[in-house]
Amino acid sequence: MPTLETPLGSITAMEGAEFYGTGALRSCIAIDESPLLTGYGTLIPQFSSNSVRKRQLPSLSFHENGMPRTLPLEEQVTITTPLGVLPAEKVTFYPDGAVKRIFPLNGCLSGYWELKDEIRLASPLNIDTPCGPMKKRLISLYFGPHGNLKSLTFWPGERIKVKAPLGPISVRVGLAFYDSGQIKSLEPAVPVAIKTPIGEVVAFDPDALGITGDQNSLRFDEAGNIMSLVTVSSSFNITTPDKTIRKIESPTRLNPVDGETREPTPMTVTFKEGKTFFSASGMAEFSAPYAAIQTKGLLPLFG
Repeated sequence: MPTLETPLGSITAMEGAEFYGTGALRSCIAIDESPLLTGYGTLIPQFSSNSVRKRQLPSLSFHENGMPRTLPLEEQVTITTPLGVLPAEKVTFYPDGAVKRIFPLNGCLSGYWELKDEIRLASPLNIDTPCGPMKKRLISLYFGPHGNLKSLTFWPGERIKVKAPLGPISVRVGLAFYDSGQIKSLEPAVPVAIKTPIGEVVAFDPDALGITGDQNSLRFDEAGNIMSLVTVSSSFNITTPDKTIRKIESPTRLNPVDGETREPTPMTVTFKEGKTFFSASGMAEFSAPYAAIQTKGLLPLFG
């Protein structure tokens, strides 16, 4: 059991630690209580794996200057952040020691501990955001180097209505911000008609994974203009230079549930420099000027 030295304290670690070319510690696995004195108080990396939630020992990682990069914790603690005091079972840091991401929970999902079990432990957090105050269960919060909120990732089932650049939208999965506080991207909770340079397009991504709220399917520039969205509901008639009509719609795929019926594949629609770009799995990217496009197939709207 080697003892590894860091600028924040010593770590009793498992054999097999990794090092940078300079000799600085890159990663290791703690196997005994090893308090680290950080700018957020004394934090104890996870060193035990004796519960159904924590059956594995995760690695700790470090920046080359010796400051922690990723720090899974033995127990949930409270961390003082730019949004106030928040619970954390895992924290990531910038090289200068500033907090980067907060994970209130960090259980290990398995056949013995499922997502529904972990969600039951998630408590709603009261925070102030660029969209206003909210009280929601959060998987993680992402801060910029100067403490500004960059994104929120919600637990499955959480929804919040926000005032987006093009009107109120119900959001699930994630919400991301520019450094100015303007909304950068969000994940619509239900199909919603969005005003675009080519007319109203129904935005919704049924495949949104929910892993992180950093990048979502409905994206805006900092001035609030639509940049791109994902749709499975809208189709488009394109007038080509030779005056023929080309129809663009989402390709279909076999339904993974029954393996027989077909369903639309999410299609990304991007607006840039007077052109619209269409792309989807199984479809070659196609673009056309705004004026050549007629939008079809709007769905009814839901709350």
